[in-house]
Amino acid sequence: RADVIYSDPPWGEANLRYWRTHASDSARPRWDLFVATWTASVAAVRAPNAPVFVEMGLRWADEFAQALERVGIVVTRRWTVQYRSGSRLLPNALLYAGAPLREDFDPSDLDAEALPRACVAEVAVPGGVVLDPCCGKGFTARAAVAAGMRFRGVELNPARAEVTVAWLSKNLS
Repeated sequence: RADVIYSDPPWGEANLRYWRTHASDSARPRWDLFVATWTASVAAVRAPNAPVFVEMGLRWADEFAQALERVGIVVTRRWTVQYRSGSRLLPNALLYAGAPLREDFDPSDLDAEALPRACVAEVAVPGGVVLDPCCGKGFTARAAVAAGMRFRGVELNPARAEVTVAWLSKNLS
């Protein structure tokens, strides 16, 4: 069971195809199947009313919110956050479902590494488990460690997973 879920899944079919290509997976991805499987998996491992944070491009926020609601996870808050793409900052969405947060909690001005750290710290369950089903380079893993929680992650791209594993190995040994 996951006590906190924080993830930044692929944004749209083109982004999903990009990551699968980098993972040497030549199968043509089906975006609708990915979204359905991702949300069903999150629902299956989520502890009752556990906080769920999902970060993605604005274009896909409504689609993810609706998919989460189809599996019983109701999005209660949404922020526009910034995502760095090269030298540009682009608007991104952060969705939240779970127990009510402090009204003044506002992560909208945080960068890519600080964002999961602030979110996980806000809802931390000491000794609990943080899950990131698309863990990338491990920003959520780092947030879990900083909050005194255990981390579980899944990553399609072996090179990105190696970054997470190396960081955890170095900082937890």
